[in-house]
Amino acid sequence: MRIQDISMAVTCGLALAIPVELVAQSWHKRQVKQYEQVIAEIKEERREMELRIQGLREEVRKMWLAGLEVNRHSRKHQYSPSIAQIDRASPLDFERIIRKLMERDGLRAEVIGGRGDQAVDVLAVNVAGNKIAVQCKHTVTGRKVGSQVLYQINGTARDVYSAQESIVVTNGAFTKDAAAWGMIHGIHLIDRAALVKWSEKADHLYQLVALDIPTSVAS
Repeated sequence: MRIQDISMAVTCGLALAIPVELVAQSWHKRQVKQYEQVIAEIKEERREMELRIQGLREEVRKMWLAGLEVNRHSRKHQYSPSIAQIDRASPLDFERIIRKLMERDGLRAEVIGGRGDQAVDVLAVNVAGNKIAVQCKHTVTGRKVGSQVLYQINGTARDVYSAQESIVVTNGAFTKDAAAWGMIHGIHLIDRAALVKWSEKADHLYQLVALDIPTSVAS
């Protein structure tokens, strides 16, 4: 076969192949665009579903908290120590007061503070079986609780006690750094003002801090 014939055959082959390739690329692009559209629709549906679920959870929480308000008088009558009594308490008595407040609010609680407690003074369990680790910091000098306390309970609550939630409670206050660190790491803080609501005014623990409502209760 002459070189001219070969060249002509190659040219004709390319001329036929290029349109086929262009068609294939165009089809592929359309398919990719369709898939991307489907993915975008699924993501939007998921986002809307998550928003609806979040809204329902918020409604359930509001109704549950409203139910807690109904029982305030009963809680106050059952156990509501004054802040003056709390200030006069010893550190160990303070731990016992916190345990009693948690028991008043329907949790099972025990004082485990002491040597080897690994930064957890009270360990509570709600009706769903979830554990709440509590570090108690009593003060008679008005000293503020710093971030170091939060570091300690953050490192042991889950790993040592398998706790789902962590709380630090004081009859004093927290430093700005501690408050910020607690918010970032999901450690709930109860300062003097919140403690007064919990003890004297008989607010329920779940009204003070944004703990997850126990599933068995929420359902």
